[in-house]
Amino acid sequence: MTLSERIKTLRIEKRFSVRGLAKEVSVTPMHISNLENNKTNASPELIKKIAIALGADADELLQLSSQIDPDVVNVINSNAQTIPSFLRSAKDLTPEQWEQLNSMVDSFKH
Repeated sequence: MTLSERIKTLRIEKRFSVRGLAKEVSVTPMHISNLENNKTNASPELIKKIAIALGADADELLQLSSQIDPDVVNVINSNAQTIPSFLRSAKDLTPEQWEQLNSMVDSFKH
């Protein structure tokens, strides 16, 4: 599924009109229509606004657009040596190991 298809599907599921979604995210209805028809690209910031408005996962929508959340980019940039090294080390983890790692990191937040 493409970002365009996903946004349109979510919009319809949430019973938003093109105009309603546009108003919710402060763009023109034409911009939403162009996004849904794959005639234009959205910034990461707009994708996050759309995700919030539609109750969707922003990371999923960003991935569909081959973009990364600017907050994630900032974390990478502020840890320019550590994060890339960590990701290279973790690239071969199994899904179960990723889940364990995620749980471990979540425990640090509390």
